[in-house]
Amino acid sequence: MGPLAVLLLAATVDGEAALRHAAALASLGPHPWGSPRGRAAAAYVAAQLRQAGLGDVRLDEFEVHGVRGVNVVGSVRGAGRGTVVVGAHHDTAPEAPGAYDDGGGVGIVIELARLLAHSPPPPRTVMFASWDGEEAWSSGQGTVTGSRAFVRGLGAGARDVTAAIVVEMSGWRGGTPVLHPIAYADPLRPGRHVIAPGWLVSAALSGARGAGAPLGVGDPWLSWLYQPAVRTFRMEFYGDDLALLQAGVPAVFVSDSSFTAFYPWYHQAGDTADHLDAAVLARMGEAVRGALDAVVRLPARAGPDPDWFAIFGRVVPREALLALGAIALFPGLLRAWAAGGLGLLARLVQAGLFAALVWDEPVPALWMLMTPVLVGGLSRRRIALALALAPAVALLALGAAAWARGFTHDTWMPAWQLGAELGVLLLAVVPVARAQKVRAIRRDVETTLRRRAAGVQRPTR
Repeated sequence: MGPLAVLLLAATVDGEAALRHAAALASLGPHPWGSPRGRAAAAYVAAQLRQAGLGDVRLDEFEVHGVRGVNVVGSVRGAGRGTVVVGAHHDTAPEAPGAYDDGGGVGIVIELARLLAHSPPPPRTVMFASWDGEEAWSSGQGTVTGSRAFVRGLGAGARDVTAAIVVEMSGWRGGTPVLHPIAYADPLRPGRHVIAPGWLVSAALSGARGAGAPLGVGDPWLSWLYQPAVRTFRMEFYGDDLALLQAGVPAVFVSDSSFTAFYPWYHQAGDTADHLDAAVLARMGEAVRGALDAVVRLPARAGPDPDWFAIFGRVVPREALLALGAIALFPGLLRAWAAGGLGLLARLVQAGLFAALVWDEPVPALWMLMTPVLVGGLSRRRIALALALAPAVALLALGAAAWARGFTHDTWMPAWQLGAELGVLLLAVVPVARAQKVRAIRRDVETTLRRRAAGVQRPTR
């Protein structure tokens, strides 16, 4: 058992203290980045991190589009090489006091820093950050400007950051703790996306579960649908993990807000501390601490792993998804092979399109197309076909709802992929008759033709 694991048993994150921090920040009123109140928020966080026992706390100033922001950074030195970052943001939207977004997250970061500062050295250095400028987009001045400046400031040291945990919107009594694996635009591959790697998601989920504060994936009710949705639609919902992932740093984003339980006072004047609960903050803090304990003990930084799917809190890797896609093809192809003709041709075309889509984007392709491929090969009943198309319809419905709520504006799917997916769906309705039925039809046709021929040759009287 590692030193952080011992700490997990010895103490817990102080939810009452985290709530006091959230209330203190909200009492400043709205404090967007670049404002005097924003600088006061940064000064408060720096003072609290120093009181928590961090000796190297610093204020890092940066400037974007003529606006000056301030990040707060401090560390707990580890026993070995490498660094794990835990961060939140202290700035707010222009009209919001920001108790929830993100005073609660900052409170958790401060109290987690306090615990680690008074414990044996962790296996790796843990860097605590409170970023400015996460809400810069709400005033049209960029996106996550503070965390982008933070990554730039790391320079070559960014290679030593093995992972990052971003704490967003925490403490609402109506929420449920979840990990948000959101797909963001990949700066190195236009039109493609980056997402939290499966190995990091797996470690975070396992650690939170071990701490008695399990995290869901994306949504407490719609996790299975959420995961293909964020890989299909370009979501406008993000955190500071955006800057980290785009810079090549593996990162996860945790919150207790989700699509089906979204904070009603988001970016509004009503985002005050009376909507937060100390017990909820403590539980969220335990989830983050459990995740950190697991992540900080990972043996080495792994590479990107964008193709994974979480089922009941367990991550299924790309290799298993590809195998599932291959298995899904066999029933229809075997039945079509026995029938031959148009049915076989339709299934071969469908199989080729399906294989290409699964190879390119396993999660959305399997969600939308695996059942139609199976049903196309196994059944011709209308109810079966309706059930086969239900996942695709559900995904489109969720996308429409996300668009209506302003969470998305576009899809990741290029035109060829959209056309191929429609082709797979349409080919699912092409019937594949059994071989014996085809032979029976042929016999009937041949018999009818012979009788007609015999009738024509019969002499007239």
